[in-house]
Amino acid sequence: MKRPDLPPEEISKCTPTFQFPKSLLQPLIRSVVQLQDMGWLPSTPLQQHLVICGFPRSGTTLCQLMIESCVTGIKVFGRERRGLEVAQFSRRTHACVMTKRPKDLFLLSELRDFYESRCKDVRFIVMNRDPRSVLTSVHVSQPGNYWVSVSRWRHCFLHWKWACQFPDVLPIRYEDLVTRPNDVESQIKDFTGWTTSQPFQSFHEEIPRSFDVRALNGLRELDADNRNRWRQECHRARIQALLSELPELPDVLIELGYEKDDSWTCEYTGIRRSLPAAA
Repeated sequence: MKRPDLPPEEISKCTPTFQFPKSLLQPLIRSVVQLQDMGWLPSTPLQQHLVICGFPRSGTTLCQLMIESCVTGIKVFGRERRGLEVAQFSRRTHACVMTKRPKDLFLLSELRDFYESRCKDVRFIVMNRDPRSVLTSVHVSQPGNYWVSVSRWRHCFLHWKWACQFPDVLPIRYEDLVTRPNDVESQIKDFTGWTTSQPFQSFHEEIPRSFDVRALNGLRELDADNRNRWRQECHRARIQALLSELPELPDVLIELGYEKDDSWTCEYTGIRRSLPAAA
């Protein structure tokens, strides 16, 4: 499968914004990091960079928090960081580093190219979730609006399908993260070679002080009921609109294993599925 075209900049945010004085210092920092990677300056040689990305509102922050709370000895940041920025400008103080940014889904090739020239290992956790949940999700920064547009979701879906074909990618469902955290923990440990100091199931018992939990819309224990919030009456009009704006949605849900057929749409369209005629 060919890599999809990049979305417009307003969706992909591939180009970093100018920040003073950081942007002016980055050429110097990049040179220092390059010398560290070459072994010419004192450092801890970087061995592996784990990048968490995927659909927005699909559990990337929750996955990040579980790892930061339960895995020791890796460099973490407690908030969202661009994978390429950390790769290019972060001082080498740990053998393993982890970053999280959903939009890094669009930059897998660039991250691979950067680390290939340095013979370093980069791996990706790519999160996905029932599209109905993603498209009816809200964010604490915009409580009155749905966070993900149909256009943004479509671009993510194309890149997610492309990404999942590679061996350095571990696809994880949000639904598995909240209902089977121990299984997901085992998958991540096998994928990275990392060890945990406590089970993912207990992540909420020791939250790093520097961790930004705002994107979680409140910190709480794992709640499997989150899987079906899209069914709430307050989202009915949104689901009806999605069936019009995103006509492929029923087929996508079947493809992803969230539905066996399109019978769920009857509640929103008033159109009953035709049954095969009796013999």
